[in-house]
Amino acid sequence: MNVSNLIVTLCFYITLPLLCAMLRSASFERSNLILSVTLPPEGRRDEEVLAAARGFRRKLAWMCFWLTLAAVPAAVVPWVSVCVLWGCVWLIAAIVLPYVLFARANAAVRAIKRRRGWRTAGGRKTAAALPPAKPPRRVRTAWFVPPMVLSVLPVLSVWLDDWPTAWNAVLAATALTCLVITALSLVFYPLVYRQRLDALDEDDVLTAALTRVRRYNWTKFWLLSSWLTAAYSLAVWCCRGNMAWYLVWTMVYSAALLAASLQTEFAARRAQRALTIGRADAPEVDEDDRWLWGIFYYNPDDAHTFVNERVGIGMSMNLARPAGKWMMCLSALILLLMPLLGVWLMAEEFSPLRLSVQGQTVVAEQAFTTYRVDLDGVEAAQLLDELPRASRIAGSALENLWKGRFSVDGYGDATLCLDPNSPPFVVLETADRTYILGGPGAQTVYDAAS
Repeated sequence: MNVSNLIVTLCFYITLPLLCAMLRSASFERSNLILSVTLPPEGRRDEEVLAAARGFRRKLAWMCFWLTLAAVPAAVVPWVSVCVLWGCVWLIAAIVLPYVLFARANAAVRAIKRRRGWRTAGGRKTAAALPPAKPPRRVRTAWFVPPMVLSVLPVLSVWLDDWPTAWNAVLAATALTCLVITALSLVFYPLVYRQRLDALDEDDVLTAALTRVRRYNWTKFWLLSSWLTAAYSLAVWCCRGNMAWYLVWTMVYSAALLAASLQTEFAARRAQRALTIGRADAPEVDEDDRWLWGIFYYNPDDAHTFVNERVGIGMSMNLARPAGKWMMCLSALILLLMPLLGVWLMAEEFSPLRLSVQGQTVVAEQAFTTYRVDLDGVEAAQLLDELPRASRIAGSALENLWKGRFSVDGYGDATLCLDPNSPPFVVLETADRTYILGGPGAQTVYDAAS
């Protein structure tokens, strides 16, 4: 089994258990909801409703099982491009199918609600219609400033320190990304304080408790995200060009960020369930008609583009607002176009290398890329039977194709276009760049350049 394909498959697969865990969580009573349907006390104890929830959990478990089996081929195929294509198509199914199952269960419980004539105490009142209240005390912005400052240091280092050219590109891209993330943490954490309180009925104590749960865990997530990102940026800075340690710290950071997300989300859900389970008071707020299939929020009377999810700490887009429509369309388009990444990789992986001399120009062609080297500008040429150790800076590093910018022992920053398993390789050094090329015409190119 190809280790890289296994890692790629696991990166795709992690979405499935996380999504299923959140949807399964929504099938238990919390915040007067079961399967995202607002129910009165008798409805939350109704055997038909509970049977629908159990049936959803059983079907969800089977769907998770079959989707898991469907992911296995991506891990065992020998080609990275096929693995990615399979994974992208699988990911679309793994996101859409559980939500389709949830939408059907939501519709079934809503049908039970209509058939039984269950009504809430406040009629059709929604959270958007409740008066705003003074929010709980916010975390001071000063807590978010140090991570931003720390993330700036590696960015400055790119220009002030004497780093290898190859490592400069990696450090700059990583450090700038970290700086953007810490800045976004500062921008996004106040959003939850602009939303209405988590009111279910006229119980002000419960409203305050639920609001604190959401805002505490939301703020905690963004604080953890900001500080973890700053720590990652500094760790990458300290790698001093060691790509192995760079990959290690990237995996550690990704795992820590995922753990922070899960901890805060499910901590909020557990608290919401503990605060609301078994309540005898009828709910005052009923937004079922504003949540399409219990998933998408659509409320023309709400001026907010982002609104709180009904459980957990997340936010949803208001599809009745123009910005909400555009963001949803963009998200759907990105998801649906993902398989094109696999198609592009297949063209990269399976297109042959062509290396030739055309007049006074060496031409290396592969898929969508063409490199041209003027023989008059070649200062030195070598023929290698074995490649030196190399690490990718930008480009493709597949099992049978190295193409793009690489850091190569003994040559520094070089442009490669070759199959690492098929020597010989010709090295062409010009005044401003070193090329290492491979293919059936390598000997011919070397003879022409010598």
